[in-house]
Amino acid sequence: MGRMPSTTVALPFTPPLDGDALWDYLAARIIVGVEEIDAASYRRTLALPHGPGVITIARPAPGAAALTMEVAAHPADLGAATGAAGRIADVGADPAAIVAGLGEHPWLGPLVRARPGVRAPGQAGGFEIAVRAVLGQQVSLAAACTHTSRLARTIGTPLAAPDGALTHLFPTPAQLARVDPDDGETLAMPAGRRRALIALARAAADGLDLDGGLDADEAERRLLALPGIGPWTTQYVRMRALGDPDAYCGTDLVLRRAAERLGGAPVDPIGTEFSPWRTYAAHHLWRHAQLEAA
Repeated sequence: MGRMPSTTVALPFTPPLDGDALWDYLAARIIVGVEEIDAASYRRTLALPHGPGVITIARPAPGAAALTMEVAAHPADLGAATGAAGRIADVGADPAAIVAGLGEHPWLGPLVRARPGVRAPGQAGGFEIAVRAVLGQQVSLAAACTHTSRLARTIGTPLAAPDGALTHLFPTPAQLARVDPDDGETLAMPAGRRRALIALARAAADGLDLDGGLDADEAERRLLALPGIGPWTTQYVRMRALGDPDAYCGTDLVLRRAAERLGGAPVDPIGTEFSPWRTYAAHHLWRHAQLEAA
């Protein structure tokens, strides 16, 4: 990795972009060995067409209109690496449209108007997001990160030359599909979750495309046909892997409690009142809960 050329890229977006919210979201979900973050930058490994790469995204300053990033990769992979960074930071969002859609909601609207730069962070790879979602089922965020980090270091490809704390690529579907679902040492989790994870990996290895090659409804239909995958998981995948602005993980405990505290009553589990911006409503609620707990 140290000999790969490094290129500086400016990745434009429509302001505002809430750098604090983005950084806090990413920091809470770091996969050790694959990602690292500090106050100034977010870094991660990427499996790119011509080999491994590393992107470093500088924390955006208030008022900025572009992300500054460094790409250490084969020159032919610059576009792929930049695209991954753009999805992670949700640079394609239109804050004015989101505020127009949610800003007049009776109790969510004040949050949206106060923080118009809250984004819906996406992904470097759709399979990675689906794995994160399965490992996050019915456990704390910290526990999910521990499981995901262990999986990446156990199964993922090691970098030939580690780049500081970055040591591995995220596992491919083929790598995970080869694991025995009864292997409770490699997959230290309940048996049902092991089976769901391996079924997901085998489906992805057989062509289940979670990087935009399938319509979101079709991708969800195929995911729901797999054992151990339900609506929370598929909505999370729609939100973070498929770029759907109108997905909602209504059974999420943090989301549900935040909505009930703000609205004074239970919210429709599918978040109908926030449509067609349910993804951004969810991120505003998660951000509100995060700040309340701080």
